[in-house]
Amino acid sequence: MNKNYFDVHADDYALSECSDNDILTLCKNEKLNSISILPNMQIFDQSVKKFLEEKKGFYQEVKTCIHLNLLEGKSVLPFGELPDLADYEGYFKITFAQLVLWNYTPYIRQKIKEQLTKEITAQINKCINAKIVNPEALRITSSHHVHMIPLVQEALEDSITQNNFKVEYIRNTHDPLWFYLFSSAGLKHFSFRNFIKCHMLNIYSRKFTHVILRNRLKDSYVLGIYLEGKMDESISEYITDFEDFAADENKICEILFHPGLMYQTELTKEFKKIRFNNFHLSSQRKVEFNTCNRL
Repeated sequence: MNKNYFDVHADDYALSECSDNDILTLCKNEKLNSISILPNMQIFDQSVKKFLEEKKGFYQEVKTCIHLNLLEGKSVLPFGELPDLADYEGYFKITFAQLVLWNYTPYIRQKIKEQLTKEITAQINKCINAKIVNPEALRITSSHHVHMIPLVQEALEDSITQNNFKVEYIRNTHDPLWFYLFSSAGLKHFSFRNFIKCHMLNIYSRKFTHVILRNRLKDSYVLGIYLEGKMDESISEYITDFEDFAADENKICEILFHPGLMYQTELTKEFKKIRFNNFHLSSQRKVEFNTCNRL
């Protein structure tokens, strides 16, 4: 594997204690190159403290990314500053579909973008202040890839520009569908929802490539969108070709896992969305843990 182009990554650190423990185990086992940290969940401070302590025993560097979260949990800013995004208790009340709709709604678009920019800035600053990310080389992803929606993408760019954030990497969520559609594993794991999601994000990625170029960042392909929640041993069918394909285009090959299993007893009040909870509690996360641990 060419380390200049290969990045094995785990999303959703700081989701729950049990999930964190799985991700930390993979870090100790030298299976991960990077992880994404949720800035707004109530376990954040505890998770940061644990990671900073545990990383002293890591045998290789594990880079940390800010995992912007705009759909779940509490906002970092008071709800009064985000009247369209959060409810009166401060919990996010919006959906991915709403953000897509607002992207094409001129009369409200600017107001929503301003609120998104403020919350994105708050989440980035929270991670910087917690000293869990390198302020000289920020790495940014997002939960459910909402930063790929042009409205959120523009808010993110505004945040970076207004605050002079120094960014090293922003995930361009592009998972080429043709890698899967004519393979046995791709057909085995076909999911209409994942297919549509992957196709939509790939469309958005065409515009997002301009963000990458404007900021002089390294572009990427992401293996793990079409197979989200289904990253089992069959991914070995793709990895080498995927890495070679990315390297030929001078792009990073990001292998994306969600390997941290959460338990029912860890569902606090902030976990309000049933579909998200089903994903957090899915036994497939343990499958993804085992797959990553065998790489």
